[in-house]
Amino acid sequence: MAEFAILGILGIFALPFLLLTLFWAIYGIAMPLMFIWGMLTSGRNLDKMIEETNARERSTRATLGRDPLSTVDRWMVRSDVTNSGLIYASGVFGPSYWQLMIAWVNNLTGGSVTVFQKVISAGRAEVMQRLRENAIEAGWDDVVNVRIDTADMTPQSSQRGRIRGVEVFAYGTGIKYS
Repeated sequence: MAEFAILGILGIFALPFLLLTLFWAIYGIAMPLMFIWGMLTSGRNLDKMIEETNARERSTRATLGRDPLSTVDRWMVRSDVTNSGLIYASGVFGPSYWQLMIAWVNNLTGGSVTVFQKVISAGRAEVMQRLRENAIEAGWDDVVNVRIDTADMTPQSSQRGRIRGVEVFAYGTGIKYS
């Protein structure tokens, strides 16, 4: 009976150390595998996302016969506006560890960081398409005065201000004509 009590007490004290050891063993193996997986698939996944967004945009334009988004106040010249309201869409996008490493190497050599440009460009295209889809779903005929904001998402624990993701927020005024 006393032996079980001693084993129980040892188990309570040893369990956190065993779990920590197991975590580091798995993390130590999983991290390199995840890095290799990102190296092999991240570029392909980003290209696939861009192509899917472009296909959805082409479909929207083919259905409506035009792009419902505009950065100008073209509705001001029309007198048949019956309703208006705010419409918005957002998304958070970030590069993989592989893309971060490529960007780091690119920063060493200088020049444009094309990996980040591609991620941000894909994110902006996706959010603009989401804005189109939200406007159609809400029943707006047009979205005017469209604006797009991009904000970096840097963890507070980051000492060097490393950007890990980008939030893209697009908004405009939905217009309904009579």
